[in-house]
Amino acid sequence: MTNYIVVKGTSGIGNRVFAVATGILYAQLSGRQLVVDWRDGSYSNSGTNLFFRYFDCPVAQSVEVLPATDSIYPTHWQNKLNRSLGSVINESGLSCYKDLSFDVSRLDYTETIIVLSAYTHKIGFMRLLFTGSASRFASMNNLEILQLVLQSNLSLKEDIRLQVEEFKREYFADYMIGVHIRYSDMKVPLSEVESSLASIIRSVKSKHPNYKIFVATDSQEVLSSFKQKFPVIISTNKWFSASGKRLHQNPEECEDLIQNGIEALVDLDLLAACDELLFASRSSFGLLSSMLMDKPQAIRHDIDTQKPLIKRVQLKLKNLAKKLKIGG
Repeated sequence: MTNYIVVKGTSGIGNRVFAVATGILYAQLSGRQLVVDWRDGSYSNSGTNLFFRYFDCPVAQSVEVLPATDSIYPTHWQNKLNRSLGSVINESGLSCYKDLSFDVSRLDYTETIIVLSAYTHKIGFMRLLFTGSASRFASMNNLEILQLVLQSNLSLKEDIRLQVEEFKREYFADYMIGVHIRYSDMKVPLSEVESSLASIIRSVKSKHPNYKIFVATDSQEVLSSFKQKFPVIISTNKWFSASGKRLHQNPEECEDLIQNGIEALVDLDLLAACDELLFASRSSFGLLSSMLMDKPQAIRHDIDTQKPLIKRVQLKLKNLAKKLKIGG
């Protein structure tokens, strides 16, 4: 009898892909069939499972393969597998994802269906499982494992990939600097992005005078500002929120949620196609694009790891205070 692991989609593209990567690896270690469920409505209000509109993933199947059974863990999902993670959390009053997710450090679940609910990867919690035939993962860090899993098992649908290739043919230069700037619900420090970009340009322009800069951002205002300061910038045409809200999970403003996801994936792959990438790893989208870079000499500039330790601690405390609604 086939046993299954169901990965529920939540949050933005980066969060979702990291959760899927966890599911892929756990499925390989446990011998379970991977099922991906992105019917939550963030990128479509039609009930469509958008994962399979966006990606080819030979090891994954859609929810139609799941049997009718009560053998489900966590039990909160019994009779609710067709529901989104957010709706189950709101209805149940549960306060965190872990109440609606199995423990990835264990392989001894006897239930037919186990559900993974996560907004990021869980590779660190799986290290107890890296023994025997999986021992090759023990010497790799989490990002190396994620990169291997994703590059081996996940690829964009052909029509999206062709959009990426067409943009590259028309606009890319021989040497590309990619920049990801999150500036809606999460705001990276623009002054640090600007100073880091200026430094990268100084080191590049003598060797590659015909370089260009590809900018992917969720803020039209930020894009306009950077184009004024750095005239060799290119970007894709896409929808922006008029109110400055985030681009994903914004059905109130976005008229085409499916296209919204495609635009994000095109930006993601174009960033990954650059020779150098400037990003902030606090954003899962920026981190994911850095991991998908496959040029042997690709250079990654993470402004979050460039900060002195004390600044990183202060930033984390500031973000925590905002979440708890304390402080200034």
